[in-house]
Amino acid sequence: MKQFINIASMKTRLLDLLASRTVAWLVIGALALTVLFKVALPLFVSTASVKTNMERVLSSWTGARANIAGDPLISFWPHPVLTLRTVTFEGGDAATPELLAKADAIAAGFDILAALRGAPVFYDFRLVNPVFKVERRLDGTFNWRRAGWMADAIANASTKTPSAVRNTPIGDIEIDNGTVELNDRITASAHHINNISGSVQWPTPAAQIRANLSAAMNGEKVELSITCDEPMMLLSGQNSAIQTSFSSTPLTFSFDGIGNGSAHPFASGQLQLTARSIPGLAAWSRGNTLPAETTGAIALDTSMTMSGEILKMDNLSLSLEGASATGVLDIAWNRARGPRVDGTLAFDRLDLTALASSFLPLQLAGSPDMAFLKQIGLDLRLSAQEASYGPIALTDVAAGIMAENGRASVDIGDGTYAGGSLSGRIALAKDGGDGGQLQFSLKDADLAPVAATLGLAGPLPLGRGVLSVDLSTAEPLSKMTPGGVSGEIRYMVDNGTLRDFNGPEFERLAAQGRFFNISEAGDGSFAFTSAEITATLRNGMAELTKADIKGEGRILSLAGIIPYRNGSLALAGAIQPDDTAIPAVRFFVGGSWPNPVISPLAAIPAKP
Repeated sequence: MKQFINIASMKTRLLDLLASRTVAWLVIGALALTVLFKVALPLFVSTASVKTNMERVLSSWTGARANIAGDPLISFWPHPVLTLRTVTFEGGDAATPELLAKADAIAAGFDILAALRGAPVFYDFRLVNPVFKVERRLDGTFNWRRAGWMADAIANASTKTPSAVRNTPIGDIEIDNGTVELNDRITASAHHINNISGSVQWPTPAAQIRANLSAAMNGEKVELSITCDEPMMLLSGQNSAIQTSFSSTPLTFSFDGIGNGSAHPFASGQLQLTARSIPGLAAWSRGNTLPAETTGAIALDTSMTMSGEILKMDNLSLSLEGASATGVLDIAWNRARGPRVDGTLAFDRLDLTALASSFLPLQLAGSPDMAFLKQIGLDLRLSAQEASYGPIALTDVAAGIMAENGRASVDIGDGTYAGGSLSGRIALAKDGGDGGQLQFSLKDADLAPVAATLGLAGPLPLGRGVLSVDLSTAEPLSKMTPGGVSGEIRYMVDNGTLRDFNGPEFERLAAQGRFFNISEAGDGSFAFTSAEITATLRNGMAELTKADIKGEGRILSLAGIIPYRNGSLALAGAIQPDDTAIPAVRFFVGGSWPNPVISPLAAIPAKP
């Protein structure tokens, strides 16, 4: 028993000894590692060699000449990190260098064993206050050239034989307060994107790349997310899956599909886009502060295909200033002629007043600025169940919009207004600089609500009939005056009523041979079987070439001029009974509408 106790005691002491030695060795090992990382390793890793290698690696990765002005700082704990300060990247030749980018500091992890061999491998970069300068030259080329490794990776992207460069480690790239300066010589525009922060995860050239960045553009915060499954396939002209999203106050969009970066770029997938104000977005894109107005909102959801300079949108759902539409659109870009839009859109309802005020910029005088027509081509076919322009409400409208080389037209092929059929055309010459033309015809319509909608008062012949207008001007729209409009207006009504006109009372007052206001004979109406009025407009006056109203055994006729610039009248009139044996009542109409003064001929003194 005693012997057993002694053996057990010896085992306990032996275990305690082993445990203490293990702890001791662990402590010694930790101290050795600390000394190795803090003291010994820096002695074996040459900072000059690391700096040279880093310049070579950065030059190889970017395709530009990298120069490091500051001394490298190497940290080995908790993992090896190299920090370089005052780094610049140059393009062009040595005689005429061109600054492409700079950074206050670039930090990167590196393989310590490779560093000990004198050929360090770097990964997981962090860029502090980097500034990138990107320029598109007049010949369409860029100031950055493609790096050699990328060219090799792209060349081997679609080959069956794997290339070693495709598996070169890249790691994560973090950007801290970056700036991108964009200068486009072709469009003579410049943009600055500031406060760029975020990360790019790219393990190797052949692996998926993911980027999540935030920045400030023209005073607005933006966020960008991009995922590309096979980036080298994309750049080599082969298809790769792409998901991207952009979020900001003026604009939000997302795309999910496939694409490639060949000489004729291609993309196909689902696109969603929202802008709270088209005029605001245009101002913001030009570098101006985002305006306060929120008119001109647009949202779309479509299956899109972009090839070269053509964008096709199928199965399009569009919301335009609150109006919803479906259809298809094709947009083509041409550097010389600008964009061209073709397509078909079917709206449920359309407020033309809101659209015009939202999408047509105003000049100082308040008239629409049509100069954009020189920069765009349009061929759109529109339909709407309901459409309105101010107080005018139309239904079942089919129209077309054309614009080419500054000339534009809106053609209404069919529409219903006031129970009648409406067709017409508005045409502009030289974006309105050479005037334009207005033509429309309203047939078999109830003209009473038309007059009420237009706010017309006074004695008017109303009923179902035809109203046709053909007007034009050669004056610029921005300077157009009433006197510059010329053309013809025709008005024909059958079986209607001349409201606010008592025929017998009018004749009785006229027989008294005194002046009176037409309102004195306004208690009643004059039924007629037909009314036909034709007026010719020129030099600010409307000349009644024909105005005959037939009914109740009499014909009311008028002739003369209406200087519509001031609303005055100068008309000669007569009421002729069907019985020609009865003398006609003749009178003169002066004053202003809607309550002119009637002067019977008997009340006008004859000249001596």
